Amino acid sequence: MVQDMSSLRDYIAYARSYIQPSLSEEAGQALIQAYVDMRKIGSSRGAVTAYPRQLESLIRLAEAHAKMRLHREALKQAATDPKTGIIDVGILTTGVSSSERSRRQLLAKELLKLLQSKAKSGAQLKTQAVLEMMQAQSQVPVSQAQFEAALRILRDEDAITVTGQTVRVC
Repeated sequence: MVQDMSSLRDYIAYARSYIQPSLSEEAGQALIQAYVDMRKIGSSRGAVTAYPRQLESLIRLAEAHAKMRLHREALKQAATDPKTGIIDVGILTTGVSSSERSRRQLLAKELLKLLQSKAKSGAQLKTQAVLEMMQAQSQVPVSQAQFEAALRILRDEDAITVTGQTVRVC
């Protein structure tokens, strides 16, 4: 639902003033268990994979999510990745959930396949044309932002070269 700026400003002001959510017992236990599990994984390899600050950050994120929904209690669902249903500590370090990272990598892989099939012997293709081909062959919608993120992944891996509005397979 799209709101005008004034309504959004009022909504945020109301949430800040009147909603101070607390963590439900179930959500707290789920967060603690996920944190302990992450610590166990790291300790078996002799490395620390989760820090106390990350647990605190997960709690703050769950409470912020509850505040955003105007709920007085942060539920277990607020502490989990909506696509996978699991608590993802990685989102704290990278800002991107592991499911989103996987989806981006998959899109980049499919984009590279498309580019390799269309651009033989180092030929350049217009990025807009490649986006349109990608959208035509994909069963799920591919946005401009998703496409550009996939291009950046491939460019960072030195799989492609992007120059202006053209792309070439290396």
